[in-house]
Amino acid sequence: MIRRAIVLVAALAALHAASGGTLLVKNGFFITMKPGQETPFMGYMAVDADGKIAAIGAGDPPAGTVADQVIDAEGKFVAPGFISAHSHLFTSPFRGLGHTETLYGWGVATGRLYRYMSADDVYWCTLHGAVDFLRNGITTAFDFTNSGTIGGAAVGVNEKVAGPVLKPGPFEENQIRAKADAGLRFIDSIGLPRVGTREEIIDRFGKVYQYAYDTYGKNPLFLKMALSGGLQRAPTKDTAYLEVAVMRKFKVMNHSHFLESPERVPEQQKKFYWYQEAGALGPDFIFAHFIQTNPDILRIAAQAGCSMSWQPTSNSRLASGVADIPLYRAFGIGVSVGLDDQACTDVSDPFQNMRIGLALIRTRYKDAKALSVYDMLYLHTLASAKVLKIDDKVGSLEPGKFADFLIVDPRDPDTGPIHDPVATYVYGCALRNLKQVYVGGKLVADGTHMLSVNEPTIRAEIDTRLARMEKQAEADEQKLSAAFAAPSAQSDPEVAMIH
Repeated sequence: MIRRAIVLVAALAALHAASGGTLLVKNGFFITMKPGQETPFMGYMAVDADGKIAAIGAGDPPAGTVADQVIDAEGKFVAPGFISAHSHLFTSPFRGLGHTETLYGWGVATGRLYRYMSADDVYWCTLHGAVDFLRNGITTAFDFTNSGTIGGAAVGVNEKVAGPVLKPGPFEENQIRAKADAGLRFIDSIGLPRVGTREEIIDRFGKVYQYAYDTYGKNPLFLKMALSGGLQRAPTKDTAYLEVAVMRKFKVMNHSHFLESPERVPEQQKKFYWYQEAGALGPDFIFAHFIQTNPDILRIAAQAGCSMSWQPTSNSRLASGVADIPLYRAFGIGVSVGLDDQACTDVSDPFQNMRIGLALIRTRYKDAKALSVYDMLYLHTLASAKVLKIDDKVGSLEPGKFADFLIVDPRDPDTGPIHDPVATYVYGCALRNLKQVYVGGKLVADGTHMLSVNEPTIRAEIDTRLARMEKQAEADEQKLSAAFAAPSAQSDPEVAMIH
């Protein structure tokens, strides 16, 4: 608690110093992403004391415009912060694991350490991930949280697996606090671990839901709660009906990992019809990844008004395949974009994510017009906000929305003359060109320097905690190895249970 207090005191002091109230950005080259305003322009943006955009336009600000702080963005792009419509922030300290594996093998590699994560650990891991996002220009995230369970995941239909074990501690609450403490705008999404009766599972969701709104309902960083659908790793259709009950009772959207891996596809596709049977499909349903589809599944999903989230970098890393984005859009399925697990995206770089996305689609279609640079940028900003139903707050630079924006300098380092502004921004710029990140008109990242947190404290906590998890994993592996090596291992029921 003392260490956490140090982080928060430093963060509050930095934020106070970074923002003095109203803000005026002038002489910037604005890429607003506002519908109908596809052409960037030289202009200005005024931000009010509540951190929202008061005015934005071409040319000089109107005569008499004053602000507590003025930024001269001459020669720089000013663009909306990126949205990650699909994220797992607690995974940030687990990069590099399972790098030769596809989805399920990678899950085993990371799960080796996750099982030793405590509720206190998950706060620091999530804080680490949220800070990483902000530094890289991601100002809003849909975050799938760690439910604090061990085991219980199934791939196939009616697969016999032991139920999950729920670890003690406020896992969910700590992850909400971490995102708010970092200064990241977020949707918090929690799952339904199959522990206890149906009523107990729903009640557990309700308690976290109520905590979030009671504690953070007036915090502009907190956008809303959501449900992390889990049918992809459930053995029976009961999970689909349970999720529908939660969606209706709490009026939350369901963002469900689905049809991701190229392994055991027929079984996974069968589960799609469980969702249809349960009545889950509709405008509040988002399929995560949604790669291993077929025409019938796409037709039903589109007719129901479902959307999907696309994670180009992690799909590539895990060899999951290429989501056919042009086809989905042709069907009328809404598309959003995410950075996914930092443990399988590795570098949470939205510029890289856009370029990988463009490369995948253009290579798949052998057509450079299959997906444009503007559309790719749109998918990672306003389109994601629309899918998440937060486009009244974020996703573009428009009056009334939060002033979540980036200042990107294409001349430092130099990318050359600007022939097409959006092409330069998407293809020519990178994290090295990202100079400042603002959330609600407040400077949270200046270059690679974070102003919202005390990073040395976070690094020390992460190093200590991950070293402990690794030590615990090694100790248990040695015990298990010794148990199997013993002459009586084959007849020992406890060893058999471990196996």
